[in-house]
Amino acid sequence: MSSPKFLPTEVNPSGLTNLIVNLGRDCSPTQFLREFTKNAIEACQRTGAPSSKLVIDYDQRLYAQLKLHKICFIDTGDGMSGEQMIHLLNNLSASGAKNEHANYGVGAKISALTRNHAGIQYDSWKDGQGHRVYIRYNSEDGIYGIQGTQAQDGASYYAIPLTDEEKPGEISAHGTCVTLWGMEDQQDTMKPPEGVPGIRESWLALYLNSRFFQIPDGIEISARIGYYRDNNPRHNYLLAIRGQKAILDDKSELKGEVKLSDAKVYWWVMPKGIDGHGREQLKGHTALINENEIFDVSDARSNRAAFFGVIMGRDRVIIYVEPQNLVQNTARTNLVRPDGSVPSWDKWADEFRGNMPSELKRFLDDLLEQNAADSHTDSIKERLKSIKELYKLSRYKANPKGTLFADPNSEASFGTGHILAGDRTAEPPRTSSSGRGTVFGSLSTALLTALVDKTIGVKAADAQPDPFPRVEWVHASPEENEALLDRAAEYIQTSNLILANKDFQGLRDLIEYFSKNYANMPEVSSVIEDEVKQAFEQALTECVAGALSFQNRPKWNPSDFEKAISPEALTTAVMPRYWMVTHIRRVLGSKIKGFS
Repeated sequence: MSSPKFLPTEVNPSGLTNLIVNLGRDCSPTQFLREFTKNAIEACQRTGAPSSKLVIDYDQRLYAQLKLHKICFIDTGDGMSGEQMIHLLNNLSASGAKNEHANYGVGAKISALTRNHAGIQYDSWKDGQGHRVYIRYNSEDGIYGIQGTQAQDGASYYAIPLTDEEKPGEISAHGTCVTLWGMEDQQDTMKPPEGVPGIRESWLALYLNSRFFQIPDGIEISARIGYYRDNNPRHNYLLAIRGQKAILDDKSELKGEVKLSDAKVYWWVMPKGIDGHGREQLKGHTALINENEIFDVSDARSNRAAFFGVIMGRDRVIIYVEPQNLVQNTARTNLVRPDGSVPSWDKWADEFRGNMPSELKRFLDDLLEQNAADSHTDSIKERLKSIKELYKLSRYKANPKGTLFADPNSEASFGTGHILAGDRTAEPPRTSSSGRGTVFGSLSTALLTALVDKTIGVKAADAQPDPFPRVEWVHASPEENEALLDRAAEYIQTSNLILANKDFQGLRDLIEYFSKNYANMPEVSSVIEDEVKQAFEQALTECVAGALSFQNRPKWNPSDFEKAISPEALTTAVMPRYWMVTHIRRVLGSKIKGFS
């Protein structure tokens, strides 16, 4: 008895076009830069030569003929023959020679084809022989493919032979030049795509230096600066691309590396203000590194530095994590675990905080000390002790031996998480998916160990962290703390700390309201500002303590809790004017003679 026949899946041209369009839509407008650069690097590495070049420029040959600026990628890699080009470029899944990624070349096609209907021109030389292949969109048939040339004998040729006169100056016996024509013949493809950071002058260099952490040894990469200017070499030149690490190492005030159990952390402290060239210093951010590429950059409000223990100075501290055993996703836009799941930053942040370099810790402690004098945390905590029971942490249950323990199934609050109940031990502490911090807040390592050790009983009273966070006053500006712009405060759960904004307009308005009659009495003005700040601290402290009491309740999911402690929620908490004015007026009346 014979086996039934197998019918393979078919892809018709129109269906493939739809697939390319849908995949291309998911690519960022700069993804093509990464793809062609990475392909060129790998082509250079395959030669085994001690030195190779990659130049990202406008196609000088086209400009000389047609006065058009078309971006091109010129490499001195191993090149392709005519037959190889036809096979590799017109086959979406073709991967060519052995490379770092099985889908080599696919990303370049997907990210560039949908943005270059006028064509992508490949000129490549291998063993001294050059050929051109021109792949474009056929609007009549609605498909992508290679544009052929018809010879006098009527035959169609898809790989056109090239002479040495048509070869870019960087290429000798082997190499490739890829030129992007854009959506129409007259389009300037050297211009930055809409919405892309950087100016027309230097956006290419900005992207490449911020995408690639280190440039591989033996490969020289350069990109054109000021392509549209005159031929003055001061304004129109090729700039060496060094990679982000070299730039950060040169510009930073402090730097270092920390080895974690499954990752390496690079950190830098950047100077404030403007550099010697009149440019703003690089702002603080966090990111991941894989195969010398930078992923998952988080800055401003999304900056994860606070979870690494960087509370003050987040605008100046840069942290890159290079994990083991992570891979790039199919689109090469982020890193995932081998099973496709999203990596968690929590473990890296916890380990780094526990092994923070002494130089970085001194820098952060100095910043914190500069802001500590304004805080009224101690007096507010003392005041709130009398009503502490109103911020109840959890219910209790007795174990068989009669000792009271915190109930892991109760509505625990203030980040106490799961605690021993009798002989049961729940999961160890975890952080929320958004990375806001560990559920244990700022508990000591010894106490954390006790909480998850089956042999140690922990009384509920001993397992309660401080329900009232401390408050520190900071400035908010694009230069110092961009995340707090037009916000009253931010809560850092990992440190049980509220950063209050000295520059918040709601605070300044109240100070001005009470100070308007005492402009010539600076000693009175200082008392007024101090009392207004203390009222703000009180409101912020109670808002956070109240929100924490709802953590882990059945009807409060993590997203609800995140909203309750967000900068927006804290800002709303300090805006009730009537209570705030009445309270401050009463306190000032007892301190300033004749105050009304």
